[in-house]
Amino acid sequence: MNNVKKPRGGNQKKAPTGYYTASEAAARLNMRVGTFSSYVRKGKVKKYIPPMKTEGYYSKREIDRLAFETEMFLLLAGDDTPTETRTAHNDDAYGVVGVLESFGWKTATAEQRQGWYTVNPEQDYIVLWRGTVVGYIWAAPLRSDALEAMMHGSKRGWDITPDDILPFEPGRSYDLYIGIATRQDLPSHTRFASRLIIGYVSFLEELARRGIRINKLHAVSAEPDGQELSRKLGFIEQEAKEGDLFPRFLLDFQTSDSRFAKLYRSKTRRLPSQSSSNM
Repeated sequence: MNNVKKPRGGNQKKAPTGYYTASEAAARLNMRVGTFSSYVRKGKVKKYIPPMKTEGYYSKREIDRLAFETEMFLLLAGDDTPTETRTAHNDDAYGVVGVLESFGWKTATAEQRQGWYTVNPEQDYIVLWRGTVVGYIWAAPLRSDALEAMMHGSKRGWDITPDDILPFEPGRSYDLYIGIATRQDLPSHTRFASRLIIGYVSFLEELARRGIRINKLHAVSAEPDGQELSRKLGFIEQEAKEGDLFPRFLLDFQTSDSRFAKLYRSKTRRLPSQSSSNM
């Protein structure tokens, strides 16, 4: 019988749960296997070798994070604009209102938002450029009736009161009503949105470390740009209900196969799980 060499990698075993093989990790990072191996040798990618084994594997959590960060870096390449992302402080409410007013939209007042912050001070996440708020994510843990009213359109942002909002409490999980906006009259506004999203994923991980888990993100959008962004992030358009003013979108962090959801799961998989839910 002739001795035939098997293709390199052809006998590579299946990776354990939660890990990639070298070829799978390289594909996830959109690299050649040789390039990936070079990064491993240089210590830029960590290899995990099980006890009593010689073949190594690569953490899905770490590889998925690197893939996401690489994608965002490429989007932001060439932009050295100094920015900061964080949860909003009380005085930042005026900047958030300014972002919305730049669109000519009616919105809750700064004083209203400050009232919301007395219940939950972490529902607005902002990006600042040169010390000015240029974009924000509003991710509010609303009571179920208020959430449904917002999705239906019978209640709008300026109708929300502190009584509609839930505080974040360790050991609980939440659905969030979410909206995102960046000033359109500034250069690189799409990159400000990307910086917001990158920062917000880290904030969600911080919440999870405190025992606060997010189940689903709910959103509505009448704007084509907003609908496109929702789809890019993995939101699924939902069936309309009678009387809805805007299309409904949903991202389920537990079941979505979007990169955004996978990154969240990879960052929170090994953290303590919650014991109860608000829904």
